[in-house]
Amino acid sequence: MKRFQLWCAAALLPLLAACSFSVIPQAEITDPRTFDLTSPPSIGEIPFTVDVDAFSSECAGRYKMVFREASNRIDVDEYNRWAMPPGAMLTKYLSARFAAPSGHYGRDGRPGFELDGSVLNCELNKEKKQVDLLVRFFILEHGDNDFKITGTENYSIPVDGISAEAFADGMTKAAAKFADHVVYILKDELKKRADKAKAAPETK
Repeated sequence: MKRFQLWCAAALLPLLAACSFSVIPQAEITDPRTFDLTSPPSIGEIPFTVDVDAFSSECAGRYKMVFREASNRIDVDEYNRWAMPPGAMLTKYLSARFAAPSGHYGRDGRPGFELDGSVLNCELNKEKKQVDLLVRFFILEHGDNDFKITGTENYSIPVDGISAEAFADGMTKAAAKFADHVVYILKDELKKRADKAKAAPETK
């Protein structure tokens, strides 16, 4: 009798194993994907130079993409990552954007400025369907210890869909807008200086 019971148990084992595999679904293995900002062309001819120092990252996620689900809830994506923290990505983007055009060496008598800061927020808002980038920045001038411009800029870029690809594209567009804002600030500063010089009485 015992032999018969053992034989039955042995015969049922493969059947039970097959049933367990059919009932419990196989877990899908998702490979992590890595994204970066699109490299920009050099900004070209501008009447000043900009040296970009390292921007820090003070936002959630670090290397992982952050998606805002609601006003007070965020999800950190385990499978879609940045090539480097947002501050480092912005530093690399701006350094490429403000690189001297081919054939230019040194400052050529142009005023030189130094730019740095930190990324305070970098996320894709699912409810609003937009990428949000919040940057705090500082601009100093070489050779002028009294000159300093500080500010905080918030960019919201609409996206067509909720995906890592849309996130990376929106971040690139936000970085481009920030670079354009820096150019606007410094061109305006130089214009003010020129106007002030014109208005100053001539000295004999």
